[in-house]
Amino acid sequence: MHSRDIASAFEFLRAALEREKIPFALIGALALRHHGYDRFTEDIDILTTPEGLEVIHEKVVGLGLAPRAKGLRKKLRQTQFKVNIDVVTSGEHAGSPQSPTVYPHPESDAFVERGGVRVATLEKLIEFKLASGIWGNRLQDFGDVQQLIRANNLGEPLAARLPEALRPKYLEILGQARLERDIE
Repeated sequence: MHSRDIASAFEFLRAALEREKIPFALIGALALRHHGYDRFTEDIDILTTPEGLEVIHEKVVGLGLAPRAKGLRKKLRQTQFKVNIDVVTSGEHAGSPQSPTVYPHPESDAFVERGGVRVATLEKLIEFKLASGIWGNRLQDFGDVQQLIRANNLGEPLAARLPEALRPKYLEILGQARLERDIE
């Protein structure tokens, strides 16, 4: 898969969601790019509302989007470019139901407009990634946080703005980011 396939699949998705007036925002690797960290990805992660997910299935599935398997509603595939799309809905907890982090509405102030697309703010993206890493056992998300720390020269002050349950992990990753040395 090439980055142009991801870009083309995202443009298709963006146009379809805008046409149907479905609110959405980027929350995965494509959101990382808007905050200074380019990570290879093979899928597109978006946040919408539960109602938006219903409209996706009513109006877009079958017209360039398809479920990746029978019965899957949040695991879609853009059929022309063969790119997977993972959907999260507002109100869900990041990582697992035990997580203190709940995904907000994509039109909330947890997201900003970047290049015509809503994207998680740096602070919220770090919160989502930390919660997913802790409660979803997704180690890649901790690596993403470390790279965001480095790319944005972040420090301790951000910890105070995160939910209390996430602060220790953020500070641990911050310490690791400071210790990491480039090896040639």
